[in-house]
Amino acid sequence: MSQPSYTSPPWPRNLKTIAAVAFLVLAALVFWRFFEFVQLFVLAALAAFILHPILALFNRRFKVPRGVAVFITYVLFVLIVSALALIVGTLVRDQVTGLIDNILETVSGVSQFTQELLANLSNATVQIGRFYLQVPTEQLNSVLDQFAASLVSQVSEFIGQGGSSWVTGVAQTAIATVTRGIVLVVLSIYLLLDGPRLFAFFERTAQQTGYGDDAAILIDDFQSIWHTYFRGQVLLALIMSIMVSLALFALRVDNPVAIGIVAGVLELVPVLGQYITMAITIALVAFQPEPPLGMQTWLFVLLVAGVLFGIQQIQSNVILPRVHGRTLALHPVLILLGVLMGASLVGVLGAILAPPILATVKLVGTYVWRKMLDLPPFAAQEAVVTERENAIAATQQGQPGDVPHA
Repeated sequence: MSQPSYTSPPWPRNLKTIAAVAFLVLAALVFWRFFEFVQLFVLAALAAFILHPILALFNRRFKVPRGVAVFITYVLFVLIVSALALIVGTLVRDQVTGLIDNILETVSGVSQFTQELLANLSNATVQIGRFYLQVPTEQLNSVLDQFAASLVSQVSEFIGQGGSSWVTGVAQTAIATVTRGIVLVVLSIYLLLDGPRLFAFFERTAQQTGYGDDAAILIDDFQSIWHTYFRGQVLLALIMSIMVSLALFALRVDNPVAIGIVAGVLELVPVLGQYITMAITIALVAFQPEPPLGMQTWLFVLLVAGVLFGIQQIQSNVILPRVHGRTLALHPVLILLGVLMGASLVGVLGAILAPPILATVKLVGTYVWRKMLDLPPFAAQEAVVTERENAIAATQQGQPGDVPHA
């Protein structure tokens, strides 16, 4: 007797819709509930993404097994980071110390300026019609003394809140940080080992539904967006750090190397980092003890701000288009809004990752929109279709008509 063949009835459209909505709701709940672990996974993915070129070099060019290549990659990464930290730390130690002193002097200058302003206000008399108003000096001093006493008492209370509990909190934070670091390294190792399998799984899944070619193009564009962004941001940070350091050194600004490093780090935050760099630099230069060449302080601040603005314009209009190209193709206002929203949701990580996330959303959204309108999903396909239609139209117009008989 022949065994009966197994058949599974297909799901109706309503059941498919319910299953898809339930899956999306469940995924959103898991994402919200375990958001901290999602952040950790994103950091691990970024680490694997950054280290992947070194892994590919050993795995493809030198034919080293993938597991051994991952081990060599991490050993090299630790050695390179340690060497850079030692070299850069030695070079910029005095610069960072001077920068800290400069920041303290700036705070002191702001405090002194505030005191002088309050003193001038206390001695000033304002006439409004027939009435004369004078700032009550005794009340103002009393308010300031109360504020200072309150601040000192709160700091003292914070410091004296049971030393054991404070030490316990520090210990717990240290243990949690070490644990996250270990999990981060383990996750990144697994992603480096099995990364190609994940993309192959997505392509096979799409192939089963007949969208294998679409999935391959989307994955290539996705990788291009993130590769280009991270390589570009690292390169821009290095260029900005060098240019700012050299420019401030030429202008005889105190601690130019340290300020240049800060500018390079802030360059990792798109758009917003430039404004923060400008504000920090102007604040430090405004309270520099001795401007060079006997220059007035306001004129020196204006000169430094103009030079820094020129560097930022060169970076935005000349260097940035050549580094990122048309991969992101996002308006600066949209990037700024994305950076602000990402910073409010996730912090610094959200601000740094906002542009590639927006570009990825744009990529997927454009694909979905064009599929809903029954248009070719990709620009290259649309160009091919348009060229084909133009060729057919030209051929039809070039066909000879009926020749009349004599």
